Amino acid sequence: MIRSLLSFITVLLLIPLWAQDPVQFTQDNGDCTGALFITDSIYRTDQAVRGFGNKLEIKENPSEDLQWFEREHHTIWYKFRVPVKCNLTFDIVPNDKNDDFDFIIFEGAIPGICDKIASKQVIPVRSNISRNDPSVGSMCGLSKEATSEFVRSGIGASYSSSMEVEQGQLFYLVVDAQDRPRGGYEIRFHYDPPPPPPPVEKEKAQQHLVINIVDAKSGKPIDATLTIDGMRFDEVTEASGKSKYEYDMDVYRNLKVGCTRKGYMFTTVRAKGSTDPEVIIDIKLVPISAGEKVVLDDIRFVGNEDKVMRQSEASLLLLLRFMQENPKVKIEVQGHVNGPTFKNKKEFIELSTARARTVYDFLLINDLDPARITYQGLGNSEMLFPEPRNREQSEANRRVEVKVMGL
Repeated sequence: MIRSLLSFITVLLLIPLWAQDPVQFTQDNGDCTGALFITDSIYRTDQAVRGFGNKLEIKENPSEDLQWFEREHHTIWYKFRVPVKCNLTFDIVPNDKNDDFDFIIFEGAIPGICDKIASKQVIPVRSNISRNDPSVGSMCGLSKEATSEFVRSGIGASYSSSMEVEQGQLFYLVVDAQDRPRGGYEIRFHYDPPPPPPPVEKEKAQQHLVINIVDAKSGKPIDATLTIDGMRFDEVTEASGKSKYEYDMDVYRNLKVGCTRKGYMFTTVRAKGSTDPEVIIDIKLVPISAGEKVVLDDIRFVGNEDKVMRQSEASLLLLLRFMQENPKVKIEVQGHVNGPTFKNKKEFIELSTARARTVYDFLLINDLDPARITYQGLGNSEMLFPEPRNREQSEANRRVEVKVMGL
């Protein structure tokens, strides 16, 4: 009404890695400008790539070139940042051992890098274009044991030499297959030394909330209904049927506790946030009597409007519960505005009436008998702070009061 982490250990380095969820490739991913951002230590795809995207960026290179593909065939471009200063290695592991993947790596922190790659103003920092070797599962990549930064086309080593990299360094990686691949592949990054483990979040400190409700005259405990605003973020907690309530909550919570019981005036009690291990709130309820008036100072409005602020939700709910639990009570809803230094002009009367009508309408929407409710606007004639000194006092003047007219 009011309303994967897949953690495992690599066989080679025994460090934790995380797998990035696969994405559906588009034609744009076949170009440098559409490079997919790899955010985790493992990236996998089961798709068989077809084509070179929208633009043939690598082309017209001799087959014996050490650094460049002869041309792009079936390519996907990636980019990634290194999470820690380290010696970087990686594996490209085909799903199908018959597939032959090649790769080129470029330094990425270069303005206009994609245009400069296409015009060869930027040269690769590593590449491997050798024929696949089924004896190693047709894998390729960077390795500490490899001695060459670049491996040309034909029979050759499946791995190029590792790289010393800085934390946060950006690279572009293009993976190409001369023949259309049968399946996808997995890219496994390894960092030596590995990045430190993520910090463990400390458990938030908790404090115990105790709310006691008693009869104001006898001091005896009485069951009552509560609305608690502020105990949980953006939520009003309701409870009923007890004289004592206990909760655990985060420390330093500013609370507004509304309380109502049949035959008694409703009330609101505030408690400022603290770091005390226990917060105790004692509520004393007084019997209903004709002429009693309750200031709903928590029903606040936006500027010169009749729109109720979010912080008013608990008070509206409390008023509704009061009327539901006391079906014979009749009330008048009185609206007020903030108008210092001004006479109580027509605009103030109209605005305060509209504000009272907002609360009236709320009660009707929630199925209360309109014969039990009247409303009027008093303008600025009864401001709590005739000369408000701050925003809080101005907001307090924009209030609603409820007066008991009959039982």
